[in-house]
Amino acid sequence: MRLMNDDGMSVSIDKHIYKYYSSENPFIWINRQGIYGRVDTLLAIIKNADYWGIGTQMLRVVQIENDIQCIRTLNIDSDNDGINMIMARLEYNLTRAYFRYAVGMRYGFVNPDYFYNRFEEYTVDSLTTRFRQLSDMRVERPDTLFYRKLVVKAFSDSIGRFLSTLNSKSTLYTQLIERLNSDNISRDERLKTLCNIERCRWRLKILKGEINFDKYVEVNIPSFSLCAYNKDEMLSMRVGCGTYENKTPLLSSYITRMDVNPQWILPKSIAKGIVGNLEYMYKMGMFVLDKKKGKLPPEDASYDKVMKGEQYIIQAGGPKNSLGRIIFRFNNNFSVFLHDTSSPWLFQRANRAVSHGCIRVEKPYELAVFLLGDADEKLIDRLKYSMTVDFQRNNDSIKKVKIDRKRLVNSISVHPPVPLFITYYTIYLNENKQLVDFQDIYGFDKVLAEQLEPFMK
Repeated sequence: MRLMNDDGMSVSIDKHIYKYYSSENPFIWINRQGIYGRVDTLLAIIKNADYWGIGTQMLRVVQIENDIQCIRTLNIDSDNDGINMIMARLEYNLTRAYFRYAVGMRYGFVNPDYFYNRFEEYTVDSLTTRFRQLSDMRVERPDTLFYRKLVVKAFSDSIGRFLSTLNSKSTLYTQLIERLNSDNISRDERLKTLCNIERCRWRLKILKGEINFDKYVEVNIPSFSLCAYNKDEMLSMRVGCGTYENKTPLLSSYITRMDVNPQWILPKSIAKGIVGNLEYMYKMGMFVLDKKKGKLPPEDASYDKVMKGEQYIIQAGGPKNSLGRIIFRFNNNFSVFLHDTSSPWLFQRANRAVSHGCIRVEKPYELAVFLLGDADEKLIDRLKYSMTVDFQRNNDSIKKVKIDRKRLVNSISVHPPVPLFITYYTIYLNENKQLVDFQDIYGFDKVLAEQLEPFMK
């Protein structure tokens, strides 16, 4: 206990070591005759930790080796600590290394939801500062059951087999490990690679361990790309994401619904600059929705009422709508969605950090068809018609002309719901499964590298 108190508990993992020994549980590595053979198994594994981007210094590999040598050779002289102290230190350091290595390999060293949700401060008033919420990834974290399993595996001499199961099986992770161990990798490249290895270790609860979905959609922000997978099929496209000031949050969810020709309720930050600009509001098919009076023409908009939430500026659905012809909805805490855009030219830009947080997709119709899967041809035809039907502006409203109303569709459920992952990898696989570097547009890598540094030494 004195060893643990003197050492301190620098990370949450170490608290479980303190809990184990303070409960007077049996020693894992030492006995009256010396040390168990499982020590050699663990030592062989942690000596190779650098290969996986985990620092051997952090695991105290050298000290563990020296103490094992002292015990086995009985080389205990006046220059060494007493035998009891060496045995106690060996027991503690082995457990410390075992727990840290296992947790790092299985869960990573940083909790992303905590990290990203304390990344950016903003001022509410002169006395209050808060953090912007930038993540709802809902990753798995080690629990009491996991630590108990660690101990059970040690006592059953199954350390090697157990630790070998903790690695991520993703192709991206495998290639990042190869890159980490390649010749002539620079310091900056190494740090960037380590950040993305850490991200690969964050297992989402939605995935339930190693169980992967056959069909899912993944958006990666730094590459400004969306990939939709269905077994061996893949649909890829460019996307536009949030600006540095309005970062797109990271999350996992399910796409449950598609709304065709959606109306857009302008946020106050945008609406306040439009009130009174009647020519623009008419041109863009906007109207006023008053809580008491209902739908009103643009000239009845009141700046004060808009700012108080008594009126809303709404853009009717159609080709000029900023949300485009379709929006893909999924549950999240940030009011962000995937949607079409009335500005397709943005997809020709290299840097597509252009939105207020939502994700604009290059191929909305193709994505909609992908989500529908085996839907009947009649529904697909109605979707295409509804996304291309023409609208004509008429005074304060947009009226549909020459429309086959039977072919119109307004909302389509996605059943079963399709998993969606919004990720942030600055090294990512292209369509040929090759690693490509991307700009750290939100500045996450630098701060994450600082968090990881103690575990990389």
